[in-house]
This record gives sequence, C-alpha cells and structure tokens, in this order.
Amino acid sequence: MATVRISPTEVQVDEVIYSYASAAQADAFEACVAAVDVAHCVTDHPPQATRKVDEGQDDASA
Repeated sequence: MATVRISPTEVQVDEVIYSYASAAQADAFEACVAAVDVAHCVTDHPPQATRKVDEGQDDASA
C-alpha cells in the first residue's frame, strides 16, 4: 500500500488521508502501517480525522 507523508501531522495511505494532533502520533501511525495492515493501525492509532484524497473536508468517521 502506498504511504505518503503530506504534512507533519497528516499521512496518506492509498486514497485516504489520516490527520493527527501531533507529528509524533502521525509518526507512530506511519510506522505501524509499514509493518501491518492499515485497519489494525487505525485501531491502535486512531486519527483525529480522515478524508478521501479527492475531498476537501474531513469525514465524520473519525
């Protein structure tokens, strides 16, 4: 799966951007995704918000 660091607090995995309160939280999520599946990492490192790449606003799923 493709992982891109968009900003210090945002990580894109495939078509979803995960937003965190701090760079340390985003670091932990990014490291997790490198080791295991994203669903596991979202559970262990819940983001403040998520959005699809083509959307401009956060989802309510966070």
